[in-house]
Amino acid sequence: MPTYTKGFKDIDLDFTANPVTGDVVTVKDSVSVKRGIKNILLTEEGERLMQPELGSGIRNMLFEQMTDLNAQRLETEIVSAIEAWEARAQIIAIVVTPEEEYNRYRVAVTFRIINELEEQELELFLQRER
Repeated sequence: MPTYTKGFKDIDLDFTANPVTGDVVTVKDSVSVKRGIKNILLTEEGERLMQPELGSGIRNMLFEQMTDLNAQRLETEIVSAIEAWEARAQIIAIVVTPEEEYNRYRVAVTFRIINELEEQELELFLQRER
């Protein structure tokens, strides 16, 4: 008997209109979860008006000296934020690499979407912005 797995769907935050229906385009499954993780990590706690507790505290860490200890602290904060706010993802590994020549951190998140076997990878760069 075939098993049924429910997929995930979110609206596209580019707010692109579907050319046929005129509705906002949606993103599905792994793209949806990857965008969710990225949004959580790039949102500062207190930034969202109706959900002030949503987000992570990594933005302030980016203004500290770039050391291996701070990279570990970033990794811990990233794990904490994803576990708290993205229930669709199960973290497998997170690698935070300081790139001093570019004044940024490269973050590679390996995760599995709940009820799926395939591993997904999200890579993003965290850098200071004023």
